[in-house]
Amino acid sequence: MKLLIAMVCVLMFLSIVAFAQDIKISFWHAFSPKSMRGKALQLLVDEFNQKGFKVNGKKIFVDSIYKGGQGSFNNPYNFLFSELLKASYEKKLPHVSIAYENWVSQFYEVDVIRDFDSFNNTEIKDYINNLYPDFRRSSEIDGKVYSLSFNKSLFVMYYNSKYVDSLPTDFNKFIMKLEEMRKRTGIAPLYLEPNEDAFIILYLLSVSDEFFQMGSKIQPLFLGENLQRVTRLVNELESKGLIKWTDNSYEDFIKNRAPMILATTSKYTDLKMRSQDYYISPLPADSGKIYAAGTNLVIFKSTQEDELASLEFIRYLLDPVNLEKFCISTGYIVPTMSYSNVYSEFLDMNPDYKKVLEYSKDRIYVQQPVWAWENVRYFLNDYMLSVFVNKLSVELQQKDLEEKVKQIMVNQNLKYREGG
Repeated sequence: MKLLIAMVCVLMFLSIVAFAQDIKISFWHAFSPKSMRGKALQLLVDEFNQKGFKVNGKKIFVDSIYKGGQGSFNNPYNFLFSELLKASYEKKLPHVSIAYENWVSQFYEVDVIRDFDSFNNTEIKDYINNLYPDFRRSSEIDGKVYSLSFNKSLFVMYYNSKYVDSLPTDFNKFIMKLEEMRKRTGIAPLYLEPNEDAFIILYLLSVSDEFFQMGSKIQPLFLGENLQRVTRLVNELESKGLIKWTDNSYEDFIKNRAPMILATTSKYTDLKMRSQDYYISPLPADSGKIYAAGTNLVIFKSTQEDELASLEFIRYLLDPVNLEKFCISTGYIVPTMSYSNVYSEFLDMNPDYKKVLEYSKDRIYVQQPVWAWENVRYFLNDYMLSVFVNKLSVELQQKDLEEKVKQIMVNQNLKYREGG
């Protein structure tokens, strides 16, 4: 009996020592474990841990940590960003995280992220070279790649085929289609959430394909007359009864109240499972740009061993087989110009999704890596709510928005000049 107890103790000791030799990588993200995308991501993490990848003879273990907060009204990405800022201040950053391009520019300024060029990894190089040009450009700061496209999606129109058979890609014809639907059905055809995304998309479709001019200093282009043009357009759509404001367009759509909504491709898989009457259509961007959403993967600076282990994990996530499986199950787009026969078959089985991807790939707009953009998004959201929901003075709200943007741009350009 004593011998048996001794053997058990030895085995426990050896297992503890072996685990202590493992490299533990923390991975922060904003995908709820209860969601389809959260489950799809966790599946990849579990597979990685089971395969026993090693660095310097030590097994890598990835701890996937949801940092999206709690509550139905919480924005998981905003919560993650606040947690990353806090962790940066406390010097307790994770090894790997998802991040928007403008977050990356802030992390770059405080020198806490690792560039991918320094690893000189062939597979990562191939992935970078295969990205859509806009995604590749948005990953670069001062000529080096600091983030890699991961969960990317495109803004699109979803429509119920009971109300409309197809949507045009010319913006003026699209407005005419809305007018025709309004006359025929007697209801507002487009249910829209009054947020910054609605402003950004209408701006890209009808005004300009750039928000900032990058020169000796960064100049905002969406103020003044351009701001007024978007405001007039939205006022016109509202006065004609072509849009209906809502705080949850997705719920309106699945309950068949909304003939059409603006959302991202990441909703596609879920909606097609709900009804075969739901279709996806590209934004009317014949003369404009299509806004791309979603985040990139970054590695925060740590020890050389931990960074190599982090790279191994990212390499696994971005392996074409794994990334395509993740995208098919979630509705995210594959951000590379080429893909496998498996993904080609998925596109052939979903022709409306395929049409969106083929139409959009040369019209993609990715937010410019300007750290002030995070604040600007909040300002634009407040503007949309104040003007179109609370019906406050347009003139005063425009003045307020311009003052806020100009102030944050002063701080941005001080840093920008120092960096330059």
